[in-house]
This record gives sequence, structure tokens and C-alpha cells, in this order.
Amino acid sequence: MALPLIKVVQLTLTNRCQCNCRHCGVSKLRQVIQGELALEQIDSLFQDFRLAGCLVVDLFGGEPTLRHDLFDIIERGKAYGFILSLETNGYVLDQPYVERLAAAGLDQIYLSLDDYRAEVHDEIRRKKGSFNRAIRALELGAKSGMIMHVSTVPQSRRFFIDGEINRFMEFVLNHGAEKVRLLLPRFVGDSIQEGSGPMCAGEERELFSYVSPAYFDYIYLHTPGTRLTERNLCTAKQVFCHIMTNGWMAPCPYFPLVFGDVTREPIMDVFERIQGHPLVRLGGDTCPMRNEEYIDKHMRKLGLDRPFFPITVENQIDLGAPCEAGCPGCEYGARLALKPAGEILREVRAVDPDYARIEFFGGDSFLRNDLFEILDGVPALKRISLWSTCSRERKSASFVSRLRSYPIEAIKVHLREPSRSGADPSGSSDALEEALRQVSFMSSWGLPIHLYVPTAVMEEHQDLLAPSVRPLGVERLYAYSRDSGQPLSNAVACFGRELGRSRLVWVRRKIPAGQP
Repeated sequence: MALPLIKVVQLTLTNRCQCNCRHCGVSKLRQVIQGELALEQIDSLFQDFRLAGCLVVDLFGGEPTLRHDLFDIIERGKAYGFILSLETNGYVLDQPYVERLAAAGLDQIYLSLDDYRAEVHDEIRRKKGSFNRAIRALELGAKSGMIMHVSTVPQSRRFFIDGEINRFMEFVLNHGAEKVRLLLPRFVGDSIQEGSGPMCAGEERELFSYVSPAYFDYIYLHTPGTRLTERNLCTAKQVFCHIMTNGWMAPCPYFPLVFGDVTREPIMDVFERIQGHPLVRLGGDTCPMRNEEYIDKHMRKLGLDRPFFPITVENQIDLGAPCEAGCPGCEYGARLALKPAGEILREVRAVDPDYARIEFFGGDSFLRNDLFEILDGVPALKRISLWSTCSRERKSASFVSRLRSYPIEAIKVHLREPSRSGADPSGSSDALEEALRQVSFMSSWGLPIHLYVPTAVMEEHQDLLAPSVRPLGVERLYAYSRDSGQPLSNAVACFGRELGRSRLVWVRRKIPAGQP
């Protein structure tokens, strides 16, 4: 199973801001999400981002410079090896502040500027004096050695038709900008208007014809490297994700569908959930929030007065399998009757065909004698994940061969939980070593194995687990805890919907030839 390609994570540090822009995409969030991630939480996220293969972290807001610990955040991000960029209105960026940003290791600044005229910019920002401070930031940033790009959001067609775009380009390039990022309004935040779609949707090619060819090398559409003459592919459908100030994760700030909480589960898991969901897969390969047909069909019914939309996935099916692990207090292990295969297959057929995968949970899937009958009912090309435990029953070569004939995305293996009294022998080193031998045997099947270890076991037997991970042959190692009171809304396990927290501890990567 290939790792998801999370190249860019946009991390919102705060929803606070000195301005109140007419087109703001997060202004409504400010009213409902006021908390912010602490520095140590951000450090933990950076560890998770690195495991997921992230290359770039974009510090977003609100206005990130309102965080008193911004320099510490940048320094920690650089310590993990990320390229770091900062989205800012420039209001506080005087000479000492810019010098501290550069000293902390910041690589790039995206400076928001709405016009080349002070009175127009300040009116759009609803903040008198913001233009002069932004220009100061632009000039200082250009001299600092950091990459300096200007971000602008056109407010109307006239910005193009009347040639304002060309006067804007001349102005910002003369003041030190290397390039300009053109952000067309999306169907989000204060840009939403009842009964209308995104400004200029479908008219982009005509409007861009008003841009002087002399500026083509200095302006791009949304994504660096995307020329105005090219299609702007939606990176949220490929390599990008957005994290809110409380840890909720969405495809993009302009596509605010909440799929999980990265303070409680790995970014890699939430990203895979996003990429496999119909609302993300539909709408073509360009920005769905500028696609009027997509907006009318899928987004309007979610409600225009909400700044985000929690999504509940509907591709998880209780397999109703038995389980011999005997984890204390597990209702799934105590079930006496199998869930009928016919009922399971009806649920499979009811899953939206645009889901990319089906996740079976509940018990040990390998203890169902009719497992292949059920898997035969999964639509072709839809990826499958299964849960199992460290059963001592060795599967035959024919069983493994047939299992490999299906598009198995992952076999999620759960190590037995220790007893709550702490006296259960399964928590001993001998029991753990036996369980790991079973996991190693399953890994020999040539299928992707994700190993889930109770956090208590992980902490107690870290010395045994650490050197064993790579030889085990598993693709991922997780530590987890259960919480029946506040379970993760979109996560399941062999023990049902009681996964309270999971953490990615290790992930297998291909080692280049010649390296140990």
C-alpha cells in the first residue's frame, strides 16, 4: 500500500485578526472556534506530519503574527526539516520583527494585499492604515532574503476589465514582490452570497486575457507554478490538507468539510478518509468551491450559515465476526451469534458507489468462514480494509492466495489488551513475543499490515517493540486507547466504535539502495 502523498499541510495558528476583510473565509469560524493549539500540541503535530511525509507547513490564520510564540513554532518546524511559509497581512512586520522571522528560519511570506491604492485596500480590509503597514512589510521582507509573494483576492470583474490587475502587478513588483498569487473568491465564508455562486466562475479565461503578457512569469493562479493559461488543479484532491485552530482537519480552508481531529488521530488516517470520500472525489479535478454545478448539488443543502460541515463517513460496515482475543470488557468478543452474511451484503450494496473503499470492522474477520463470500460482494476496484487479532490459527496457503486476489488496502491487526487489573499474563513479555510472532507470520503474506498496540502495552514494552518493528514487516505501527464515552466519530476497530485516540508511531518507507 503506497503512502498518501501529503506534501503541504496548512496549519491555522489562530482565528484572531486585526482586520475584518469583506471576503474573509474564516470570519465566521472566529465566532465558534476560539481556542488555539498550544505549542506542545503543535510540536506533536509536527512529529506526525513528518511521519506522514509532509514537506511544507503553511502557517495560516486569522493572522498568525498575533501568536506570541510564532518564532518558537517556526524554529520547531525547521528542526523537523519542513519548508515553512507564513500567511500574513503584514500589520506587525516592522524591521525587528522581520529580522526575527528570518532568524527563526522562515522560508517564505505570503503577504495579503488587495489593491495598489491605500484607500481601496483599507476599505476592503476595514482597517485604516493597513495598506501602509503591508507595504512596509513587503519592502522589508524583500530585503530579508526570504521568498516574498503577494496574495490578492479580486473583488470584481472590473479589477481585470479596467486594467487594475496590470497596475497592481507593476506596483507590487516595484516594491519587492517576487511573484503574485491570484486567489479567486470561493464559495465560503463572507464570499458566500445567497442565490449566487463564486465571482467570475466559468469566466476565468476571458478575465485573464486582460492580464498583460509581460506579467505572465510573475503571477500564478492559487498554486505556485500554475500559469494563468493552465488549468488550476485542486491540490486538496491530491497533496494538500488544512487544519483548524482546534485540530479539526478539512481538505482546504475554502472546502471546510471536517473529517477528523488530528490531535486525537494521525493526519495520515484523516487524509486517506478525505481522499476516499465522495464529496471530495466528485466535482472534477479543479476547485469544487468554484464549480457552480457542484455547489448547487452538494454544498447548498449543507447550509450557507455554517463555517464548517462535520462529515460522518458511511463506508464502515460491522462484519459481526467472532473474536477469540478475549479483551476485557469487549462486547464484540462476547457476541454469540454471527451477523448474517446477507445483511452485510445489503449494507455493502447500500454504500455510495463513489466511496473509494470499504472498511469492515467488528471482531476478527478471519474467523468468519464466509469471509470470501462477503468480499466477493464488494464492487470491483473498491479498496478493502479488514480487522483481525493475533489468532494462533495458521491460515493455509490457499487462504492467503485467495485473500491476496482482492484489493486489500490494509489488514489492521489488534494486539490483545491487558486486563484492567494489570495482572493478566497477556501483558507479559512472553505473551507479547508470541503475539509478535503471529504478526510477523501475517506480514509474510505480502499484504499491508497495520499493527495496533494498546498505549499501555506500548509504554510498558517499548524496549521490546522498538527493535522488533522493522523485522516484523508491518507497514504501520499505531498506539491506541479506547474511549466509549467520547469515541472518534469516523474511526472503527475490531472492538467497534470505541477508538478514543490513536497515534502513528512508525511507518515503513523504502530505503534507497546503498543505505542501511
